[in-house]
Amino acid sequence: MHVVLVGAEFEENLAIRYLRGALEHASHRVTQLVFNRADQIEEVARAIAASGAELTGFSMVFTYRAREFARLATRARELGYAGHMIAGGHFAAFHPERLLKDVPALDSVAIGEGEDLLLALAASLDRPDSVRGIVYRDGDAIRRAPPATNPPDLDRLPWPPRKSPLDDYLGLPITNMLASRGCGYSCTFCSIVAWHRLCGGERVRLRSVESVADEMASLHRAGARIFNFHDDNFFLDDKAAMLARIEGLARALRERRVHDIAFAVKARPGAVDEEVFSVLKSLGLFRVFLGIEAGTAEALKRLGRRQTVAENTRALAIVNRLDIHTCFNVLLFNPDSSLEDVGDNVEFLRHHPENPTNFCRTEIYAGTPLETKLAREQRLRGDYWGLSYEIGDPRAQAAFELAYFAFKTRNYGEQGLHHLAMAVDYEHQLASHFFGEKSDLRARVKAFVREVNVNTCDHLDEIVAACVAGFADPAERRAFAERMRSVVEADNRRLGKEAERLLAEVRARVRAPAESTRNWARTARVVGLAASVSLAATACKRNADDSHPTEMVAPPPTLPLDASGTPPEAAPPEVAAPDGSAADGSAVPEAGPPDAGPADASPDARDAGKKTKPGPQPTHPSEMAPRPPRPTHPNEMAPAPFDDE
Repeated sequence: MHVVLVGAEFEENLAIRYLRGALEHASHRVTQLVFNRADQIEEVARAIAASGAELTGFSMVFTYRAREFARLATRARELGYAGHMIAGGHFAAFHPERLLKDVPALDSVAIGEGEDLLLALAASLDRPDSVRGIVYRDGDAIRRAPPATNPPDLDRLPWPPRKSPLDDYLGLPITNMLASRGCGYSCTFCSIVAWHRLCGGERVRLRSVESVADEMASLHRAGARIFNFHDDNFFLDDKAAMLARIEGLARALRERRVHDIAFAVKARPGAVDEEVFSVLKSLGLFRVFLGIEAGTAEALKRLGRRQTVAENTRALAIVNRLDIHTCFNVLLFNPDSSLEDVGDNVEFLRHHPENPTNFCRTEIYAGTPLETKLAREQRLRGDYWGLSYEIGDPRAQAAFELAYFAFKTRNYGEQGLHHLAMAVDYEHQLASHFFGEKSDLRARVKAFVREVNVNTCDHLDEIVAACVAGFADPAERRAFAERMRSVVEADNRRLGKEAERLLAEVRARVRAPAESTRNWARTARVVGLAASVSLAATACKRNADDSHPTEMVAPPPTLPLDASGTPPEAAPPEVAAPDGSAADGSAVPEAGPPDAGPADASPDARDAGKKTKPGPQPTHPSEMAPRPPRPTHPNEMAPAPFDDE
């Protein structure tokens, strides 16, 4: 059977590629169509219609891109596509009946990881009622089949086919990996946890170290030198078990002659142990995305993090002592933030300026305890295409709106200052790992990261202080907002130039014919890597469609469906000042505060236009594209703090 799979792919999308691998292993022909932006709807719809495929799957992971996928499916039908259309991923799985009702182009929705589900559907297209784990149309009715079981044995799954050639950074080929699926924690805001609960089965499943090592060895022979692990949580709770797993992986990699590598993982602060991380660093660990999330006991409790401020502080001290590139995000604003708590979180950031960071608002996703709470309190705004809220403390809400107005360009997009600080530290760490340390450059890189973070804290403190004092009238508030935005933008330009200088220096040193580079290149030739690495020709990916490990994510839209059953096109967003006027002073229709925040399902880290993202695309293996990169955790890589609707 011919199957078309449609999803974003700014970097290797393991969600789509695991599905593709399972289908191809069963002798189905698969066409993978990349759908990264709304302006690709016509092109991709025509490709779907021309394919003649019997089955097309859409990776509807992120709320903010759901309308684009709905329009794409509708347009493909208009062009004559007659095959079965199924949607999967976090967004689709939480809203199957509503999605089928509102988007007539779709035939079914997948709930669960898709390898086995898609294989079953491909074998029984004429009998969808026999396929476990789907919600499907039956004439005018919408029915649910019995639930599916997620694959308990990850080792039996075919490996995902890879990009060819692989993506690269600083000329070093990079690829994404998964050593596990699921998460055993229960954060109140996290759609990843909610999704695994919805799908049932074991919350956490591990691949064997032999399976992981076999795949890494195969990719190593193909040239891969950087392995980006997208596990929701790479670590086990039991230290002895974790050390045994790491030592087993190290032994398996040695036996397969896998060496001279670097890898990145995600971790909760409580998992950071000096002995464990020292062993991992000796194996090649160079980067950690650390789930700090908040810097006060009050906020950590509200977010259901089951961690302490002391654990946050201890974890940061360990990774910095070991010199591991570490970045983190803080959910500075949440539905029950007080202004005092916002200020205390800024103080936490000020006391920990050594690592690239960003901040954002906690966003609301289906199935989460936070959504249930706000629904019970009748505080939710919008609909399932995008939910929002106002912070309970009006002063904290005012601080959010002012920070949004001032920090929009700093926190959002590839050229946002926080993204640039992450890129500087990331590329420097990568260059040091493979080509040797340059102590003078290291000192300037670290000083730059600290300067950016302290500058952000200075501006946030000024906003908090202004909200404590209050404003005499809307005109005073608008004047303050305009002044803050002007000051932050000026600092963005000044510090952005320094970021570009540092990035240029890192890349130039990598290209330079230093002895360490020549030695490494000779070694690379011995293992067959020279053909895939061109240090002189490539620095870091620069195309707009490329995805960087530190890129941001995009916000979920909240437009209603139109009468045709497909979401309307959004008008170009206007940047509104905190007094309700547009940036040019004209009136703007009254609306709720702009939304943004973590990706639905966690990954454009929050997926793409957003967050860049154009953003990360889903990188989790869960079917029909569950969560994402960069990204990673739903808040990973610092989603844009807010954006205009």
